Amino acid sequence: MSIKSRLEEYAALGNKRWHTPGHKGGLDTFDLTEIGEEGGTFPADAIEFAQNKAARFYGAKHCRFLVNGSSGGIKAAILAADGDIVAPKARHRCVDEGAKLNKVNVFDIECERLRDGLYAPPSVGDVLKSLEKHKSAKAVVVVSPDYYGVTACEEIADAVHSAGKLLIADSAHGAHFAARSDLFPKGFAAVADFCVMSAHKTMNAYTQSSYMCINNDEVAAKADECLELLGTTSPSYRLLSGLENAIDFAEENAHKYDGLKTATDEFRREIVCLRNNDFTRIAVDAAAYGLTGRELFDRLYKDGHTAEMTDVRYVVFIATLADEVGDIVKLKESILRITSR
Repeated sequence: MSIKSRLEEYAALGNKRWHTPGHKGGLDTFDLTEIGEEGGTFPADAIEFAQNKAARFYGAKHCRFLVNGSSGGIKAAILAADGDIVAPKARHRCVDEGAKLNKVNVFDIECERLRDGLYAPPSVGDVLKSLEKHKSAKAVVVVSPDYYGVTACEEIADAVHSAGKLLIADSAHGAHFAARSDLFPKGFAAVADFCVMSAHKTMNAYTQSSYMCINNDEVAAKADECLELLGTTSPSYRLLSGLENAIDFAEENAHKYDGLKTATDEFRREIVCLRNNDFTRIAVDAAAYGLTGRELFDRLYKDGHTAEMTDVRYVVFIATLADEVGDIVKLKESILRITSR
């Protein structure tokens, strides 16, 4: 039985709630705590079922639902690795925070810096050089895809494991890849020791909701222990239910990616964009139109479009299954209007 159906079942009882949360269902009837009931405790069995379903979706051995974002998952993975790590310079701050919590070192992986100032993802050679230089490292962090939709090569996983190290994949922006293996890169969910993905970034899930895939049974128990150390003992079952529903939604609506792919391909034929590996991540090159990223961001905001982020050159937009083809067409038309002035 799904988490959602268990929540619906309890809400339908209409029992007077003498338990937390304090709003007693007034804010949200599905916002519940653990409930002792005949035959067990709600909703532990439903969560286990949902996590197993998510593991199958990602082709991973195990999957854990996170309600403190991908940051919490990355920190837990670093604690579970229990040693120094190497990571690319273009990394999320949670990597350094996790290292600080575990009192270990983070050594930079030297990556090529491209002409536009962005870092290229690390190559197998970059990773191996870093491990050779920093022999105390027990784990490698790879960011794939990055904020701009650029992915690292999958061969990194084999290289890291051959070196006897753990691989932690920060795939916060790639939770949707498994929905269409014919359209998206394979990703690291099924090959990294730990792969953390933000369902809330690119899937139909609430903010703060993430997945952690685990493919190494030797460190799985340690990872669970670290997740408990860093996580709350009062997880939101609304968020957990959303994580389960996001998998169902992606499977049921994956055919919509065909239309989005066609629309974003047409978009890129008319608008100058950064070349990347994820067609749903649109990074418009403002510099190609004599503008800074901030200038284009602000003009589009006034024209009714709020981008995900901007840097000095690029403005980044995220398309998901919640968007329609017409939305992408409107964004394209707005950019064409602004840049032709």
